[in-house]
Amino acid sequence: MNIAFRHLPLMSSFVSNPKIHLSAAQDPALLGGPFVDLPESAVPLVKDLIEETRDECSRLIEFAQALKDFDKVLQEQAKGFSLNEFYEKMPKALAETIEISYDVNNHPNIQIIEEIAYIHSLNNKHLQEIALHDISDHSRKFFMTTPRLLLDRTFMRKMEFSDSRIDILSSMRIHPQPLEDMARILDVDMINMPVFKDFFTDTPPRRKEHDYRGNGVRVRYFGHACIVIQTSKTCIVIDPIVTFDPDDGDGRYTFIDMPDNIDYLIISHCHQDHFSAEVLVQLRQRVRKTIVPRNLGGNIADPSMKLILERLGYRNVEVIDPFGRIEFDEGEIISLPFSGEHADLNIRSKHTFVVSVKGRKMFFLVDSDAINPALYGLLSEIVGPIDLTFVGMECFGAPLTWLYGPLLTGSISRRNDESRRLSGADCERAWKLIQQLKCKSVYIYAMGQESWMRYLMGLEYRSDSVQLKQAGSFIKRCIDIGLTVEYLNISKELIV
Repeated sequence: MNIAFRHLPLMSSFVSNPKIHLSAAQDPALLGGPFVDLPESAVPLVKDLIEETRDECSRLIEFAQALKDFDKVLQEQAKGFSLNEFYEKMPKALAETIEISYDVNNHPNIQIIEEIAYIHSLNNKHLQEIALHDISDHSRKFFMTTPRLLLDRTFMRKMEFSDSRIDILSSMRIHPQPLEDMARILDVDMINMPVFKDFFTDTPPRRKEHDYRGNGVRVRYFGHACIVIQTSKTCIVIDPIVTFDPDDGDGRYTFIDMPDNIDYLIISHCHQDHFSAEVLVQLRQRVRKTIVPRNLGGNIADPSMKLILERLGYRNVEVIDPFGRIEFDEGEIISLPFSGEHADLNIRSKHTFVVSVKGRKMFFLVDSDAINPALYGLLSEIVGPIDLTFVGMECFGAPLTWLYGPLLTGSISRRNDESRRLSGADCERAWKLIQQLKCKSVYIYAMGQESWMRYLMGLEYRSDSVQLKQAGSFIKRCIDIGLTVEYLNISKELIV
């Protein structure tokens, strides 16, 4: 759906009028907008990419268009009578992969059978590829709108994301291997060897005590929503979005500072600032078990994170239901419901969670907007008083169509679009929440202001942004009652 209804139209628009795109892409106020951030000289390369995409992704594009067209037919013609006749009208591109049904209010809907789609009709593994390039995270173009092209000093290779060669390559960030061996494994020819060689060094990286051997519980904030919890026996990593850029004096933790062995990797939901294939394929060799929430099967806006991870080469993925518990020697992980933040779409693959380790209890609220106080009142009764609470306050998020527009099969008014946002908690809702949870200390996080989040979120606050004002008001309220509170940015280490 994104290929057909986001990427191809954007690239075609750029080819038609590159100057408009270039001008808009350079305007800070339009960061994250639908503009291709490439110079006019890239037009021939983008033209080639359009033709290549239409050719190699023809089956995917046909499916996307058929899905949108067929859903319109259903919405217009299915009025509560049997749906049998619509199976006869079903386009061939959909026939193997979907089922149609009514909800309890007689609204028709299409359900995707993901297990069939991934292994058969929509299997696109042969199109997957990796790229090596030397660029800072801050300089990378917004991923949803600007295509990656084979430019100077870039090495690209067709390779399935589950390919074990990626494990060898990513391990070389911290463990040296002979360059010639890696070149042979990746079939690097003599023409590409000079470029390929530039990505390697014989100087080992300096790691920041990636393992913990103390008696307490170490909590490290790697930026945005990435938290690493460690004892001498257990390691838990949450939402691993990290920078690859070395510390430039701001104290950041980077990918090389991630632990060598991760017992539990918890992913809260499927948005790009919490679930990044780029990081996950490089981290998988370190992970013993991955924990994800259950999705609403068949909903195109709510794909199975388990199936996606398996296509990324993960083998031990556990799907956990709301209030499900995973116990380990030093504590437990409890999955809890997650309200809001998904623009009122019926999406189930999202959860908050409480992590208890050696008697310390931490609640990670991620991007929940706490819109339903009754729910969190119940949660406070279930989990009891909390030592550390992490709450996202990106309280004025992007509108529905910014992320989910290509999935919509019908039109939506601008007024409705603007009212349905990807928003976290504001001051008032966060305040009610921490009072109910009887928190001892509160940390505001997941605000997306680290420089390395720019290419993933297309977001950069001004000093007068409503998000910062709301966070400031919340901090003042906490200080007024003597509650420990901090706005997290870049890095933080706690021993609790």
